[in-house]
Parts: sequence; C-alpha cells; structure tokens
Amino acid sequence: MLPTTLKADFPLTDTSVKLARERLRQFCAAQQIPIRACDSAALIATELATNAVRHAQRDATRAEFTLILTLCGRKLEIAVWDYLPSPCPRLQTLADIPLDAQSGRGLALVQSDAAGFTWSRMTSGKLVSAWIEVDTECPEQAPLGAQPPLF
Repeated sequence: MLPTTLKADFPLTDTSVKLARERLRQFCAAQQIPIRACDSAALIATELATNAVRHAQRDATRAEFTLILTLCGRKLEIAVWDYLPSPCPRLQTLADIPLDAQSGRGLALVQSDAAGFTWSRMTSGKLVSAWIEVDTECPEQAPLGAQPPLF
C-alpha cells in the first residue's frame, strides 16, 4: 500500500497553528479518517505547530515550519519540521508537571495521545513526529453527502 502524504509550509505565526489544524482536518476528511482519530491527530498537530511557532520564531534559519501528514495503512503520522536545530526539550509525563504550571504540557499530551513519538535534530532544523493508529475500515463519520438511515 502506497502512503498518502500532505506537506504544507506555514509562517511562524500564531495564526498558522489554526491553519495547520484546518489542513489536517481537511486531510482527514479526504481520507475518511474517523472523527476520534482526526481529533487526536488535530491535538497532536496543534501542539507540535505551537512548539515550532513559540520556540523557533526568534532564532530559526527560516521563518516557517512544515506540517507533514502521512497515512500508510492504519498509521497516520503527524510531523512538524522547523528550521531551528535545537534539541527537543526533556520529555515529561503529565504526572511530572506541577498542577499549577502555566505551560509545558504540550509534548506530554502528545506522548499520552500518540501510539509513538520521536524527534530528530539536524544542522538545518528538527523534525518532531508522532503517530496514531486509525481504523479506516469502520469510519465513525458518514461520507460527505451521505444520509443516515431513517429507521
């Protein structure tokens, strides 16, 4: 089975986080990915894009990030590439983060929601990636234009 991929570049602005999430939802609808999986993927994309905007905005070699979505079989990978070759922060679980913390939960949420998580650092930037399992055999949403049965 050949993978289906979407790659989209966005400027490092807060508005781009919303736009990236909208592109992900369009991709999910086009691929008939169930709503629950799409919601999970949207949370992951939002957190990864937000981190790119917050942390790469000042010092990145290019003022953009790239959202990469790859669906292959039952695996949907959500990845964000930014052009700041900094290391990924120390990963924590939600239980490690103080209840009164004002930030710092993003990657812990991603890890708790994803089936897998990884990141790679290179001289030109870093790729942060998470993936989820999707059940495309039994979609939770009707195809666009479909009517539910009356009885």
